[in-house]
Amino acid sequence: MIKICEECAGCFEPSRKSQRFCSIRCGNRKRDRIRRTARRPALPVAADAGAVVVKDELKALRRQLATTKRIYQRRVEILQSKLRSQSCEIDRLEAENSEQRQSNNVLQLEVARLKRAQRTNVQDLAHLAAWLVSLANAKGVALDPATLDILNRRGWHPSKRQAGAART
Repeated sequence: MIKICEECAGCFEPSRKSQRFCSIRCGNRKRDRIRRTARRPALPVAADAGAVVVKDELKALRRQLATTKRIYQRRVEILQSKLRSQSCEIDRLEAENSEQRQSNNVLQLEVARLKRAQRTNVQDLAHLAAWLVSLANAKGVALDPATLDILNRRGWHPSKRQAGAART
């Protein structure tokens, strides 16, 4: 089937059903011409002068609105992406914080246990030292210098009688 090219008004044999131009060049020239006329403001016709100008302004405003809308949609997408990543980071930090609190509680319980054990040990040693001193005094045995040195460092003076101690 022979067609007439819309652009150059020449005859050609189309290679497919939808082909309208004889060559790519003719099609490109037609598209360029359409683009140039679309950018040019329409000249008002005497009868519809106001309507044509308003339509062109409306198209320009719609394009500007679409551009602004795309810009803000992109900003919203970026901010939502940041928000999601910050949310994931917060979840990770909360989990880490929870683990650290549990570890801290375990360590505090261990410190409390060690302090109780140390206090019990000190009380037991003080009781044994007092018993040793009283036994040595009762039997009239002198304590060795190392034991006296330890007791003196701890603030005990076995050679002196404590105030309020019972005399025999």
